[in-house]
Amino acid sequence: MDGHLDKAPKILILTGSYGNGHLEVTRALIEELHRVGIKDITTSDLFYEAHPIVTTVTKYLYIKSFTRYRNLYGFLYYNFDNQLKEHSFDKFTDSYGYIRLNQLMKNNDFDLVINTFPMQVFPAYKKKVGKRIPFVNVLTDFCLHTRWVSKEIDHFFVSCNHLKTELIESGIPKETITISGIPIKEQFYLENQEKAQKMTSPSSKKNLLISAGAYGVLTNLADILEELQSKEDLNIVVVCGNNKNLFDSLSTQFADQPTIEIKGFVSEMAKLMSHADIMITKPGGISLSEALAIQTPLILTPGVPGQESENAQLFEKECMAIVTKTEEEIIPAIYQLLKQPLLAKNLVQHMEEHFYPHAAKTIITDSLALAGISIN
Repeated sequence: MDGHLDKAPKILILTGSYGNGHLEVTRALIEELHRVGIKDITTSDLFYEAHPIVTTVTKYLYIKSFTRYRNLYGFLYYNFDNQLKEHSFDKFTDSYGYIRLNQLMKNNDFDLVINTFPMQVFPAYKKKVGKRIPFVNVLTDFCLHTRWVSKEIDHFFVSCNHLKTELIESGIPKETITISGIPIKEQFYLENQEKAQKMTSPSSKKNLLISAGAYGVLTNLADILEELQSKEDLNIVVVCGNNKNLFDSLSTQFADQPTIEIKGFVSEMAKLMSHADIMITKPGGISLSEALAIQTPLILTPGVPGQESENAQLFEKECMAIVTKTEEEIIPAIYQLLKQPLLAKNLVQHMEEHFYPHAAKTIITDSLALAGISIN
């Protein structure tokens, strides 16, 4: 049931289009705002609107980082992180998008700003203008980059206790940090509840779900499928997303294989995950959050140096996934989980311990309270 508002607030959500993660988080937050009756929402891809040419180039490098420029992306990620710690990169980050943000704030009487993309323009804006509406950061990974960190931010919403600890060690007061989880589609929480209520019976045939990703994160996926197709006790579903070239290629190659199903973009990802006995995916923040919600035993593909590899390290450390360093390790990892059901069960138990449901609801409820906006 929708909430009743004392007034009609205006909300600004800042996002980024590097991959789908930040956009997915933004959509989840908008859905929750609509649920409580808030309709006046402005979204801005601040980096693109401020510097479309620079953003287009860096987005290209980001996409290519999954295949060709993995080390280059890692170098940029860690170099920017280190420079920010040494305050030698501040002038650039302070000015990047400042004009566009200033324009948005002047033209609109916002009550709250929610940021889902790591950048330092918000602290710079608050220092120069002194505007006292709440600015909150919604962190979209399981690791910390210093572009998120500033005492000018009023509140931080994070995915896990490890990230809260990192923020506190960076000088952020603990009372301004909430472990909310990362916002995902509500259907993943509903599917989690339905899965828990289902009576499952042992089956000789296991289901493997491979999330190939829109950018082709696995270079030898066809070879992996070729080796696995001989296993008659394994059903395989491959989700290619919007990668039409990959979908067309795999659909043609495995057209006569009844145990291999190739899908393009799907809207029922939560249901596919709940039916899977094993899932292979990249260690992006949204993918991992969806997996935590459904609690399907995970095998993580080799992460791009940067936030993905650090996400994977945390999941490995907390015994929530099997992490592969090379693509050659993926098939042995599949066989390991198939032969060791207790290992799969152990992964799921640890995922349950790190699962925070209804992240968008927590973030919106707390952020509106911070802005003095009541919902009855």
